[in-house]
Amino acid sequence: MSDLVRTGVPGSPQRSLGDMLGWDPFRNFFAGASGVFGGIEINRSESGGYTVEIPVAGYKPDEIDVTLEDGVLTVAGKSEKRQFTRSLLLPDEIDGENIGANVEHGLLTLTLSVHPKAQPKKIPVNYQA
Repeated sequence: MSDLVRTGVPGSPQRSLGDMLGWDPFRNFFAGASGVFGGIEINRSESGGYTVEIPVAGYKPDEIDVTLEDGVLTVAGKSEKRQFTRSLLLPDEIDGENIGANVEHGLLTLTLSVHPKAQPKKIPVNYQA
């Protein structure tokens, strides 16, 4: 919830706006204070990679750019009326060549795969007489 609280009434408990309304209309504005990462949800997938969900309601797919540079994944949206940018520092285990992006129902879902594990290589032993 946000840090917005009811004040000015002596003796009344301080409650957040979200507690009073049952939802917090300012949750994205106070993301740093609430511990939410700007509307980003990150989950570990069953395959060992990650799924990242970012709300992009009101943006067309061609108004959203996803870029990877120096291990930083950046998602930027720009329409006629508004814009946003979110950046994530990716761990070394993420395979930058296999990042998927899909937008559906106002939600951008990024699929981050991990590098394939290196397979042991059998080295033949030669014999020379």
